[in-house]
Amino acid sequence: MAAKKYGYYLEGNKIALVEKDIAFDNNDGSRDFGPGSQYSQWKSPITDVSDGLELRYTYAPTYVINDADETKAVTTYSESGGNLVLTIASITIAADAWILITGSDRWNGLHQVKNAAGGVTSLTLKTKYNGDLVEDALTVSTDITVMTDESFELDLPIYLQKAVVYFIKAKMFEDMGDLKGREYFYSNFLKQVERHNNGRTTGLRIVAPGGNSII
Repeated sequence: MAAKKYGYYLEGNKIALVEKDIAFDNNDGSRDFGPGSQYSQWKSPITDVSDGLELRYTYAPTYVINDADETKAVTTYSESGGNLVLTIASITIAADAWILITGSDRWNGLHQVKNAAGGVTSLTLKTKYNGDLVEDALTVSTDITVMTDESFELDLPIYLQKAVVYFIKAKMFEDMGDLKGREYFYSNFLKQVERHNNGRTTGLRIVAPGGNSII
């Protein structure tokens, strides 16, 4: 199988994948033919590769779904006074409450309720929209806790929990002008982050007798 070379670039919140095409364009009617043309070019992927892309990333949560079963179905969305209006199964919800939309190509994410609703099938959001009525099968989660202040509970692994504590202490000593204390706690912060990263390392571990036996 011939080797393939891929690249990527970021555009907004999207990632674009490109493939290097090294095939020579022998068509004299092509803009890529003749002096100054490039034999290799970056293009949209030119071949299919099953399971050919793996993404590893870190997610910083801004909300928590308290009850995944607390959902409502949406059939259409429209506009009223420049705001997004959902046609939704009967819902009771307070003004300024947060909801989470999923299953949409356009509206996925957090939205805030503009007007309180009591057993109605129309929900006005603070999200701006100026357009026609659109049929779209969306799902709305209503039991959401959004991060607004320091009381929000972050779902961190144990090593990163300790790392956050050490980092805060390091900043406190820095503000007090105690550089020795700052360096001590910042060093511990880096060690906890390193332990977390090492715990995610893949590959075979070899165990053998003797000191320092785990490789």
